[in-house]
Amino acid sequence: MAERAWRKMGFAEALARQDLRRRARRALETGPLCDACLGRLFAQVDSGLTNAERGRRVREVLDAPPADGPCSICRNLFDTLDRWTVRAEAALREVEYDTFAVASHTDPRIAGAERALWDAAGDDTAEPYKQEFNRLLGTRLWEATGRDVDLVRPDVRVLAHHRTGRVTLRIEPLYLAGRYRKLVRGLPQCRWREWPTSIQEIVGDPVLRAAEGRDHRLHGCGREDTDVRCLGRRPFILEVREPRRRHLDWAALAEEINATGRVEVDGLAPCPRAEVARLKALRPDKTYRAVAELDRDVTETDLARLAGLVGPIRQRTPTRVLRRRANRRRTRRVRSLEWTRLGPRRVELTVRAQAGTYIKELVSGDGGRTDPCVAGVLGTAAECVELDVLAIHNDQ
Repeated sequence: MAERAWRKMGFAEALARQDLRRRARRALETGPLCDACLGRLFAQVDSGLTNAERGRRVREVLDAPPADGPCSICRNLFDTLDRWTVRAEAALREVEYDTFAVASHTDPRIAGAERALWDAAGDDTAEPYKQEFNRLLGTRLWEATGRDVDLVRPDVRVLAHHRTGRVTLRIEPLYLAGRYRKLVRGLPQCRWREWPTSIQEIVGDPVLRAAEGRDHRLHGCGREDTDVRCLGRRPFILEVREPRRRHLDWAALAEEINATGRVEVDGLAPCPRAEVARLKALRPDKTYRAVAELDRDVTETDLARLAGLVGPIRQRTPTRVLRRRANRRRTRRVRSLEWTRLGPRRVELTVRAQAGTYIKELVSGDGGRTDPCVAGVLGTAAECVELDVLAIHNDQ
């Protein structure tokens, strides 16, 4: 009978069918079976019973006695659920969590015996033993701890190792969203062995200590060069791996980070893992302050030609990053550009540009790899000697 037909009838009605009863008899002929392993063969017939209850009803219909000796499939695993619950509770007391799930590493001997049973009696209405074990242990832990079960994104997974009897935890990362300002030059965004510290370490290390985690990783909405300040607020997410504590004093952590005088953060708050992908997909415009050093004196008439840079520009990957990025040609758009003369050969530019625009090369031209550019428009060599990110326009 098709599986969907089994599901439409009650268990008592199903047991009246000769084909189902023959299946039960074949199962009992394979060796001693506990009620749970016998009933699990028919787990998808009726959702209103536990597998142990199904097994007992099968025995009643067949007038079969209880199992004589240990179960040939699970080795009486389901009689030890109380002990598994105690071990799991003890492990969970060592960590902070709001949600949990249960998973198992199967015992190959049990899995093999179950497969042999299915070969003899059929498996179209059966449920794997591991699935039932996880459900029953999860229910007991839910009752004991009062914490919610989340099968998709739990804070912690309880791992039952059936062969060894151990319980371990897989602690899911803590994700912390916020915004940072980088107040100094000479500071990379992420850890880099050539630099003594980074934004990641300044922000992440205090959180890591408080969370008692193993490591951290910083996900940024773009990044600025090491020698560039970010005076606008750049969104980021800090990922803390294997945190034993999740309920932290976010205001105190922000105060500790801000006291360094190098990085300033605000808006610290936990966020779901899915926010990392959303953050990476953002492509906001940015406004920059760039100071250009020129090779000759320029007049106001010369500077007026800079207005011609507003619009599309074509950029090849800059020579300074070719060793780590593909050599591609891109078209980006300069949204607006204003200038202030700082001296005969020095100009301050305020530029709003599309995400992915290389501002240093917009100034220098990078040997013709960016066109048009400040150097080309003014007819003189130009170099960006200072660069700051003033704003990240996340309202788009």
